[in-house]
Amino acid sequence: MRFLSRASMVADEVFGKCMAATKLVLSRAFSFCYESTKIVREATGKRDTDRYQPPAETPRHHRQDSISLWALDNPYSPKVSATSTLTDDTNYLAAPPKQPSLPLSVEEILTLTKPTIERLFQDSGSVGASIGVLRHGQQHFVNLGAEGLGVATPSGKDTVYLISSMSKPIISTAMGIMMDDFSRYQLKFDTPVSAVLSELEGSPGILMTYTNQELTIGDLLDLRSSFQWMTNLWESPNGDIPWKTIDPVTSLLQHLPANNTYTSQEGFVYNRNYSNECFSLLAAIIERKTGKCWAEYVRKKLLEPLGMHNTFVGLTEAEKNSMSSTFAKSHSVQMTGVMRELLQCTDAYAMICRTKIVECFDRHYGHIPKPIEILPSQASGAGPVGPPPVAAAAGIMSTTSDLLKFYSKIIGVSSHRQHQQNSKLFSYQDNISSPLERGINHLFSHMEEKLSPNPLSSTCTYTGGWNTVTVPMTPEERNASPKPRWPGADGDNARRLESAIQSKVHGDKLDYTFFTTKPRVHVRDINTELENKPTISDPSDSTTHLALYHGGNMVGATSFCWLLPDHETAVAVLCNTRGFLLDAANLSGMLLAECLFLAESGSESHHETGAVIEKLKRACEDTEKMARAIQIDYLYNLARYEHTLASRFRVSSPGEPGLERFQGRYELTKHVFVTITGERRGLILRLYGAGYRYLLRESGEENISEDQGLEKTMTFAQPMAELIPSGVGGSNRLKLEDFVVVFKREKVAGEWKGFEWNFARDKTPRKRGDTNPYFWRRMEEEEE
Repeated sequence: MRFLSRASMVADEVFGKCMAATKLVLSRAFSFCYESTKIVREATGKRDTDRYQPPAETPRHHRQDSISLWALDNPYSPKVSATSTLTDDTNYLAAPPKQPSLPLSVEEILTLTKPTIERLFQDSGSVGASIGVLRHGQQHFVNLGAEGLGVATPSGKDTVYLISSMSKPIISTAMGIMMDDFSRYQLKFDTPVSAVLSELEGSPGILMTYTNQELTIGDLLDLRSSFQWMTNLWESPNGDIPWKTIDPVTSLLQHLPANNTYTSQEGFVYNRNYSNECFSLLAAIIERKTGKCWAEYVRKKLLEPLGMHNTFVGLTEAEKNSMSSTFAKSHSVQMTGVMRELLQCTDAYAMICRTKIVECFDRHYGHIPKPIEILPSQASGAGPVGPPPVAAAAGIMSTTSDLLKFYSKIIGVSSHRQHQQNSKLFSYQDNISSPLERGINHLFSHMEEKLSPNPLSSTCTYTGGWNTVTVPMTPEERNASPKPRWPGADGDNARRLESAIQSKVHGDKLDYTFFTTKPRVHVRDINTELENKPTISDPSDSTTHLALYHGGNMVGATSFCWLLPDHETAVAVLCNTRGFLLDAANLSGMLLAECLFLAESGSESHHETGAVIEKLKRACEDTEKMARAIQIDYLYNLARYEHTLASRFRVSSPGEPGLERFQGRYELTKHVFVTITGERRGLILRLYGAGYRYLLRESGEENISEDQGLEKTMTFAQPMAELIPSGVGGSNRLKLEDFVVVFKREKVAGEWKGFEWNFARDKTPRKRGDTNPYFWRRMEEEEE
């Protein structure tokens, strides 16, 4: 009866919102399919809170009646229960089961958030997405849209997506397994990188500028390097990844100076020097130690033990087509319908006006991004000697069902580790025999050391291949200096979210307070309206929890995951579209994580279900407001970029005299070069002589003839109407100065000796006569 009355009340609360969403769904071909509802109802037909009642006489807490039907039918699925993610073949003492305190089931939370999640993916122009939720051992799946444009097959829990930077926690776990086997591999977290990759010994790029000590393997896992920013050297449109081997990475580290941005260890507490090169080097270390491809080691030590048989790396298109697994297509979007009008949103001073951008957005809302199919990222493909090293950072492909197996194991190890640390009876490490579990435990030891003395004392940092954050934050922690990221916000979305808040598109009404402490919401009466009453917080409300999360953003795909081990909760979101207007995977994942956290942190009394529902509805409303602000802010920055590019640079006519003097091959260091050729459109720059053809534009401010001056400024920044449909167009591409090159020569009318391109944004002052490490020297024909 209690379940029926609560379910009836939930239905009344969400009926209006679901009916409003129905019109939107019918108007667009974008389905929202629950696999979780079928799974759980077929398994027991009960709610989470009513289902789990472990008998005292049961010696182990694996109960068949609490396992999802899908998990029972799947031979590769870990046998999980409502309170544990441990496999049945474990041979160590299990932690006592924890009674779920959820006043709402996962299905009810998904129902409440459904309209908002659909809108996020529709607004981003996404073609399809799959969402997996792990709660107290129960797996729930939600699927939206299709596997590709023009493809009838809907997205599913076994659809294979590129998971992009969510690859990093997999690689870090593989390193934990390797380090746990010290007798074989002789590796520790404090092992210098050059001790394994001897070619880097003495290289300036691997020195830590604040300690003058050499970079360690632990530093790579924590993104605490002093590497320069090199993304523009390998992230190319149309999915091209020019770095097929580790050689360009090691060559650049031997050539470039260390980044001097981070001047102390404390500088990494709220930040990280995000570098995919760190994980490329970890892949090279695995190969150097094993003598085999790094992907093979990951498969044998991690994927196979977990039964992650739909997780791949380094597949050719022919191999994909020959497999029974279903792979999602890759998509980007185009916004040509609104671009011309954006450039007309100017004020009396011919500057881009935010107010007019808002009006333009509202006029075109619902019709701005249109999805298109593109080539998949080469990060997920096979290179000349196996998967490219950068694939260890962003090239693994997987499914929501596979990823939940991985996250289930992490949560299980974390729970038992915490239980046995609290019991102080014996070491958890001494009671596990699985290499995978020992590797995860080994990695946790490293992470806790970086978060010491108290893992909950650091609000936000990156360690062990994970963003870590303690939730909930207090307003004081959120506004600390330096300012931490929003919990869960990652990659491009982290920058856009903060920028959108500052833009005040919604004035002071944008109360985006995810994972921060809030006033309690009380119910006067179950049948009366809710009201806010700030009160003294309950002591339990001040309890903080360590969360792990990661986002992913590559050509043709976006992704997000969130783990809250204390609550035995994980969320995984995979999407087959890189929608530049909005990162729907990150925002929808944050929304689900926030709602699950609110529900779990609420009162166990079912009489306060209405209060929890109200909190979840407000979270949905805040997310929709934030999504609108992010889209408007992106269009504003996009319009400014296009306006600046058009006003400062012009395309040279192919027949202009002197253009042939710029043609040739220009080298920065060994394995790192560009070519400039003359084509019908004008001068074309290509990284490594292959891939995307960037059209060079001349500075319109210099206004000098070819035989005058010692410098010539150009840019290979491109209009976003061309770049976005090719799969790139994030915030990093909207910084026009990152693509400016300055050609130099020694005498007027002489030959151009090369050009300076400060792709790393390095602002290190240099004395007169010093060699510029960012000078690309023109190669003579005999040198080529």
